[in-house]
Amino acid sequence: MSDVLLTYGWVRSSYAALRNLSSHGLNVTVADSYRFGMCQSSRLKKNFALYPSHYDDEKAFVDKIVDLCEVNGIRLLMPSHNETEVLARHRYRFPGMLGSLLPNAVHCELFNNKARTYDFAQSTGIPVPKKIAYLSPDQLAERISACGIAKTVIKLLTGNSGKGVFYADTPGEAQEMAQKLIEQYALPPERFPQVEERIYGEGWGCSALYWHGEPITFFSHRRLREKIATGGTSTFRESARNEQLREITGKLLGKIGWHGLAMVEYKICPETGKIWFIEVNPRLWGSIPLAISAGVEFPYLAWLCATEGPEAAKNYQEKSIVRYPWRGRWLLGDLMLAATQALRGKPMQAWKTTFSGKSDAFDDLYSDDPLAFAGEILHYGSRFLGTMSLNPAEKGMVG
Repeated sequence: MSDVLLTYGWVRSSYAALRNLSSHGLNVTVADSYRFGMCQSSRLKKNFALYPSHYDDEKAFVDKIVDLCEVNGIRLLMPSHNETEVLARHRYRFPGMLGSLLPNAVHCELFNNKARTYDFAQSTGIPVPKKIAYLSPDQLAERISACGIAKTVIKLLTGNSGKGVFYADTPGEAQEMAQKLIEQYALPPERFPQVEERIYGEGWGCSALYWHGEPITFFSHRRLREKIATGGTSTFRESARNEQLREITGKLLGKIGWHGLAMVEYKICPETGKIWFIEVNPRLWGSIPLAISAGVEFPYLAWLCATEGPEAAKNYQEKSIVRYPWRGRWLLGDLMLAATQALRGKPMQAWKTTFSGKSDAFDDLYSDDPLAFAGEILHYGSRFLGTMSLNPAEKGMVG
C-alpha cells in the first residue's frame, strides 16, 4: 500500500516531491513511461511502475493510472508534468481524495495555451509584452515593422522548458520562422505561433498553492542562470521576496479560481522594476526543489490540504522558516550548459558556469541518495543517444 502515486518520475521536480513526501514518512509509488530516471533509481520510492505515454495512447495511459491506484491502494494522485491536464480531463475516474489535487481541466487547458493565457493575463490588467496580430505569415514582417519592433520571440501555443520558443533578430527572420513552424506542425490559423516583442530583464517566478480558489501560500525566486541563454529552465536561482509579484500572481490565479499547484513566470527590468507576465506552469515546476529546501514544502502542503484541509496546510506553513536569500542549483543542468559552452569555443564561460556561484542546495545530488543522480544522468544520456538533443521533445509535446 502507498500513500501517493507520483507520475513522470524521471524529472527533478518529481524527485523533489518524492524527497519531500518521504521525509514525512509517506510511502510514494512512482510511475513513468521511461525506465530510467531520478525517482526510478531512488532508494526513497516504495514501488515503480511503467505506463504507456499519454501522447501515444491517452486512454491506455489513464486506464493504467487507474489500475495502479487500485493495486497500490493509493490515497492521493500527484501528477508532475503535462499529464496533469490529461488526468484532469478524466477527474471522474479518481473519486474523492484520490483526485483531489487535480486542477480544473478547463483552467489547465487555458494555461497550457500560450495565446489564451496571454489574453487572460491582459484581461486581468497584468502587463504583457506587445503581441503582433496577423492572419497570414506573409503579413508578419510588415506588421512587426509597423509596430517599431525589431527583435521578437515566436512561441508555439503548446510547449515547455524552452521547447517551442524561438527568437528572431529581424522582422524578416520572424516571418520566415513563423512560416516554417506553420508548415512543420501543419498548424491551422487558430494555432498560428504567437509573436511577441522580445523583453529583456531578469527572470522571476512566483509559485503558489491554491485550494478551490483559496490561496494557501506563495514563494518567489529570481533566476541567476539558465540552461538556454535566451530563456527556459533555470540552473541556478535564489529565493527573493517580491510582494508585487505575489499580488499580481494572486490576482491572476484568484480571478480564475485556481486549484492546485502552479508557477507563474515574469520578466522584471532591473533598472525600472517594470514587470511583464510571461507564462503559467499549471503543474509542478522545474525550480520547485529551491522552494522546498528554502522552507515552502509545496508537495507536503498539498498532501495536508487533501488529507486534513487547507487550514492545516496554512498552520504548518506559518510555523515554517523560509530562508532568504537561499540559492539552489541544478548541477547536471549546469554541467550540460558548461559542456555546450566549451564545445562552442567559450572555455571561460564554461569554467564560470561550473565553478562560480555558491549554492545552498542542489536539485539533483544528495549524499543520502546518490543513485538518483546516476538515474538522471542515465536518462539524459539515453535520450541524447536517441535524439542527439539534451532537450528533446516527444511527439505531441509542442505545437
